Amino acid sequence: MKLEFKVPSMVCEGCVDTVKKAIAKTDSSAQVNIVLETKAVTVETGSSEQEIHGAITAAGHTVA
Repeated sequence: MKLEFKVPSMVCEGCVDTVKKAIAKTDSSAQVNIVLETKAVTVETGSSEQEIHGAITAAGHTVA
């Protein structure tokens, strides 16, 4: 399933890495694409939207 999120708290490549690692802990086979300039996170995953959203917020980021 393809999920899309806006993560306005991402401001640098370190933030991008943190979000990618958080998603990978939830679904190690997820395909993650992040565009820092637009704060867009696209995830191809078998996990639910709530699980991925929770992983991002647990890593200290906000999801709009």
